[in-house]
Formats: sequence, structure tokens, C-alpha cells
Amino acid sequence: MQQTQLLPVNDLAIDLQNFRTVPQKNEVEAINAMISISPDYFWGLMESLLDDGYLPTENIIVLEDPTNGYQVKEGNRRVASLKIILGLVAVTDLDLPAKVAERIGQISADWVNSNTQIPCTIFQLSDAAVVDKIVTLTHGKGQKAGRDAWEAVARARHNKIVNGVPEPGLDLLEKYLAHGTNLSDDQKLRWAGKYHLTVLDEAIKKIAQRLGASSSVELAKLYPKISHKKPLDEILYAIGMESLTFPAIRESTDFALRFGVPPIPPPPTGQNPTATSSGGTSGTGGTPNSGTSSGTQTATNPTANAVNTGWQTNPSPTTLGSSTTTTGRKPLAAATNNEQSVRKALRSLKLYGTNRDKVVTLRNEILKLKLKDNPIAFCFLLRSMFEISAKAYCQDHASEQNAPKYLKNDGSDRMLADILRDIVSHLTQNKTDKQMVKLLHGPLTEIQRQDGILSITSMNHLVHNPKFTILPGDIPTLFSNIVPLLDQMNK
Repeated sequence: MQQTQLLPVNDLAIDLQNFRTVPQKNEVEAINAMISISPDYFWGLMESLLDDGYLPTENIIVLEDPTNGYQVKEGNRRVASLKIILGLVAVTDLDLPAKVAERIGQISADWVNSNTQIPCTIFQLSDAAVVDKIVTLTHGKGQKAGRDAWEAVARARHNKIVNGVPEPGLDLLEKYLAHGTNLSDDQKLRWAGKYHLTVLDEAIKKIAQRLGASSSVELAKLYPKISHKKPLDEILYAIGMESLTFPAIRESTDFALRFGVPPIPPPPTGQNPTATSSGGTSGTGGTPNSGTSSGTQTATNPTANAVNTGWQTNPSPTTLGSSTTTTGRKPLAAATNNEQSVRKALRSLKLYGTNRDKVVTLRNEILKLKLKDNPIAFCFLLRSMFEISAKAYCQDHASEQNAPKYLKNDGSDRMLADILRDIVSHLTQNKTDKQMVKLLHGPLTEIQRQDGILSITSMNHLVHNPKFTILPGDIPTLFSNIVPLLDQMNK
């Protein structure tokens, strides 16, 4: 039978097996993981506690473990916030916002006395199943009760651990967070608790066999020891960044090709013996299988189906009548997620009009960079190209009605994202030009992302945040999304 009583915050142990995230080694790492998943929610909760103290409207739920003390099963964020405020964990290991740190330094002795102990509903370890049911009803079904609902990752983790249901997407994600090399530490923490698992489940169903596995479950078991780990990592990263979504997976003829996943093998085709026999193509001794009015023969090409799957075939001789000609295939298109595609797009960029001398200079400088060695410099130069191109575009069309403007009424510069949004509207004639709308859909989507490559936030973080960086592997895909707008602004 449970009982309710006041317990010292210092006696409460944060759950290191919290379904929201992967198992943690200690409380500080567990708190960091909770912050990374939903920083706004966490700091908002802490400021509420600083404002009003702990309001005992809902008790903390704990399991009394004779070995490990009081384990928090419901209320981990509240307990974590109180431990930070009361100085029970080392804040030097936490990236506290300056405003929160300042407020903690100003708390009164009365606040401390009133919040050192909080009401807890205590269950015995034998009641763990009952506690799990309570926690599940509170979070697992997405009910709104003033608490942060479980994300898909937490629900899948609970389903796997408690209900024993296979969750291959979750298994693959957790292995990727441990073995992936194309994501940052911050992304590892955040995606461990907040990730579009349903999109991942959909993707791996379609590509498991192409990666050497019989099913999604086997793919998760084999990872990272698979022959095409890098393309799969790129897909996992794109889902985390929300650049690969359900529509892209379901509507594309083959969404995985652009990440470098091997193409779907063509169906086996039978060869025509009369067209491929040792003497049947000379035009002098063979019997034509089919021909034109002049009696010429057309040979069967057994690799014809490869054109639609992305396979490259070597030029092969094809006999027409008594003469032999050589026909070749078009070269494969370059992928959009490599440095060569970025350099090619920049070189082919045509820059017309006045006030674009500096854009030319920036383009020349950016072409001298090696993307893998200079990702931060690349981003700054690219953003400068967009900034100056946007201003030049506004100046080009200043005499037109409803033309975009780069200055506010007080003469100060507008935000680049706002200028670019207006330019897209101008280029698409308020979305009436459907072809232009389609062309600029990618750039507009990227512009509206607060954490996008062109955002002020990203640039500020690159300058001021010691932990924030941009991986070279992230840039080509983002660049391919936005370069059509750069091209249109300079025509």
C-alpha cells in the first residue's frame, strides 16, 4: 500500500532508466539529457518553481528500494530542477541560461526552507507494475495534464521494455547514436529522446533488403556491421533534421538513391538467343529476329532496364545490318549530398546585374575552400552571398509595386529570413507562378527553419557557442535545398 509523506529532495534519486532517453550513468548526465530533449519546457518549469516554489498539487511518485533508496518514477524534471536550484548537483556541468543562473543566486532563505522537502507518494518495489501503469496513463497516451507528454521514442522504449514488443526503429536509432559519426553530441542527447521514429520505421522497411538484411529487425541487429553504413547514417541524420519526412519517402520513386543506397536490382530478363549468338549479329550469316523494311536487325540489350534504376552500363557494340556502331549511356547524375555537387553548382552560378561584385568575390573565395576542412568558413561566406544577393535583388526591383525591401522604416536592416521570404513571394508572384513555387519550395522551407544554415541563430551559435558546430557532411544537402534561390536572385 502506498503512503504519502514529505521527503528531502536530497534523498530522491533521479531515474537513470527514464523512458524519455537512453540509460544514463549518473544524475548529471540524466539531467543534461532531459534538458537537451525539451530545453524550453525544462527551463520554463524551473522558472515557475523559482517564481512560486513547489506547489504540492501533484505528488512525486517514488519506488522505495532498500538498496538504492527512493527512485523517482514520476516527476523527474521537477526533482531535477529543485536539485539544481538547491545546489545539490554541480551546475558547472550544466549549461544554465544566464537568466536562470542569476535568479538561482538570488533565492531567499525562506524559499530554500519551504522547498527542501516535498510531498511524495511512496510505493514499495513490489508495486512497480502499478507505478508503471500510473506513469503510462499520465504520459504514454499523450493526455494533456500539465505534463510533458512522452515522445515517440519514450513510447517505443516503454513498449519494448515493459511489453516486450520488437521496436527495430528504436534499436537502430540507439545504435546509431552510439556508432554514428555524422552527428554532434547535442544531437545525440536530443535524438535519444525526441526523434521521428515512425518515419524511420517507414524508411527501413523499404530499404532493409537493399542493405543486406531480410527485414527491419535484422537490419537493426546487423548495424553497424553492414556494408552500406554511411548511406544509412545519412538517412538517419536526415530524419533527425526533418529533411526526410513521410511525403518524401512515400511519394518519391526511390527516396534512398539520393543518399547512396544501392538501387533496386532490375528484374531478370531473358536474352534472345538469335540476337546474342556468336554469329547472329554479323548481318551476313545470321537470321534477323526483327528488322526494319530494309532487313536490318536490332540487338537486344540485356541491361536496358538499368536506366530506370540508376545503374550505369558500359557502352557496348550494337550491330545494325552489316555495320557495327557503338552506343553509350548518359553518365549518372551526381548526388546532391557531396562536395563535388556543391562546387559544381557554385561554378555554374551565373551572376548578372549591378551591385554583385562582392558576390562574385565571395563565390571565388568559397570555391577555394575544402568543405571537409572549412565548414564554418563556408557557412559564413555562403550566408554573406545570400545577404548581398538579397539586397541587390531588392535594389533591382525597387521601382516595382510591392517589391521586397531590405531596410526597415527607421533605416536599419531587416532580418535576412524576412527579406528572403518576401523575395520568394515576389518571384512566385504571390504563389501564382506554380513552376516557380515548385522550384523555390526547398529554399522557402529552409528559410523558415529557425535552426537552418542561414538563420541568425545558427550564425550566432557558430560565433559564441563553444559546443555548436556544423559538420561538413550536413552542408551539401542543405546547400542543394537553398541554391535555387541564390540562382534566381542573381538573374
